[in-house]
Amino acid sequence: MIKAVVFDLDGTLLNTIEDLANASNDALERLGCPTHTVEEYKKLVGDGRRNLMLRMLPPQQREDEAVVERATALFDAYYQQHMRDCTAPYPGIQALLRGLKEKGMRLGVVSNKPHEFVTQIVEEYFPGIFDSVAGQQGTLVKPDPAALKKVIADFGLHPDEVLYVGDSNVDIRTAQNAKTASCGVLWGFRGQEELEEAGAQHLAAVEEDILTLVLSLNRAEGLRRGLALFSVVLMLVGLAGLIYFLFVGNSAGVAACVILPLLAGFAAVRMTRREGQ
Repeated sequence: MIKAVVFDLDGTLLNTIEDLANASNDALERLGCPTHTVEEYKKLVGDGRRNLMLRMLPPQQREDEAVVERATALFDAYYQQHMRDCTAPYPGIQALLRGLKEKGMRLGVVSNKPHEFVTQIVEEYFPGIFDSVAGQQGTLVKPDPAALKKVIADFGLHPDEVLYVGDSNVDIRTAQNAKTASCGVLWGFRGQEELEEAGAQHLAAVEEDILTLVLSLNRAEGLRRGLALFSVVLMLVGLAGLIYFLFVGNSAGVAACVILPLLAGFAAVRMTRREGQ
């Protein structure tokens, strides 16, 4: 049963690519390096700030730690002042979050963006919505599952009670490493092919698909639990009947008490598998 939905931030909840590109290009210009297009940055972001710095810098400067640190400082200074210039939630995200809240879901964010930026931007665009928020702290970044596992622990849940939603292969691998269900979104920075190759269990073409998915998964789980309980009750009734008919010597009753529960159990398994497909 899904009880919490945890989201990636950039490319999933918020379209941040222009502000990320502008901050990166400002740093590159100040360093006298060539810049990149917004479209190119969709492939450069997603693996944490340091990897973004390394990818955007010319190859000959990536080994110079002083240059990497200078680029990071320039990026941070610009982004701190301009992170809200062009950034906006994707259409339907606010309605999706309200719908999940109304269904009793716990909500979280796990991002490779530095933690101080994540907390600021989440509070700016989604005040009071999320129950737990985690950005990059230290050197660990997704697909390392540490941050996602921390959020799950904050909720007091088991991984199989959580759906992790993101727009890249990094997010799908993070869900796999944390042993949660995974959903890839098609409106983000990457695309369907990357998500499918990474092994996404589910895909969402529009925001409302996520709420539909959660409700569908929970209905299927409810049916499985109901059928399991029904099967247990039926077996107990069959066992009681079997004892009775053995006692009175009724062979037809004995056969019925054996065959009918088996048929009902087989039908229950078939129904459960069909609902889960």
